[in-house]
Amino acid sequence: MQILSEILSYLLPVFYLVVVYVYFNIFTGRKKSYERITQKLLVALLFVHGFEIILRQLYLKTMPLSSVYDASSFLAFSVLLVYYIIERSFANRASGFFIMLFAFFPALISSFNHAWHSESNPLLANPTFAIHASLNIIGYTAFSIGAIYAVMYLIQYKNIKQKRFTRLYEQLPPITYLENMSKRSILIGIILMGVGLFLGHLQTKNMFGHFFLLDAKVILTDLIWILYLTLYIVSQVKKISSRTMAYLSVTGFVVLVIGALFVFTLGKTFHEFY
Repeated sequence: MQILSEILSYLLPVFYLVVVYVYFNIFTGRKKSYERITQKLLVALLFVHGFEIILRQLYLKTMPLSSVYDASSFLAFSVLLVYYIIERSFANRASGFFIMLFAFFPALISSFNHAWHSESNPLLANPTFAIHASLNIIGYTAFSIGAIYAVMYLIQYKNIKQKRFTRLYEQLPPITYLENMSKRSILIGIILMGVGLFLGHLQTKNMFGHFFLLDAKVILTDLIWILYLTLYIVSQVKKISSRTMAYLSVTGFVVLVIGALFVFTLGKTFHEFY
């Protein structure tokens, strides 16, 4: 089992690079015919990467997030999963090159740095906690992808405003697609992180007797989820402009990153596993 998992781990960056190459050819217009195979490639890569994660989890008897490099691998898988949902929803592949490039680097970093010693922390072997952490990471990933689409939207908006119809303008998705992709990414993040947070609070109640705990990571994650939920509701109810929504999405992501850096470097938390 370990040998098979190691082989798949070393091959994963190659598979991701092949997908990046396919999307690069679509983005540059060299091989538009590749658009017919992208979803099959994404499904195949999801299956292979998911199988590799499961093999490691079964061998180590722990969740696939027990080290920094396992977390990097799961981050790549999360990007792949969220992007597959978005592409299947909108059938637009022009942004795939940027998103899959974003997924390639954590897959590359993790593939040559896996450890194979069993995890001693019993919490990391708890299925509820594993689902909670996994959903939160996928949620964070969705918010990150939403911010990428928001930046693309602002670039296209500026190009249209200045009537600067360059090659980049021609290759990026239409502005309406970018708006909808960003909103869909945020909605995916809200739903998945919401479920993940609920499971986390249930786990907290079982462990400490309280549904809510004054922990830096818990507070940060809850506030980020509330921020994005509020942003999405306001955008739907008040019908704020797409440009304002894009700026808010990027601002929300910046707050997310700054808050995470502060908590991970300075905050005290019971979430410290590695």
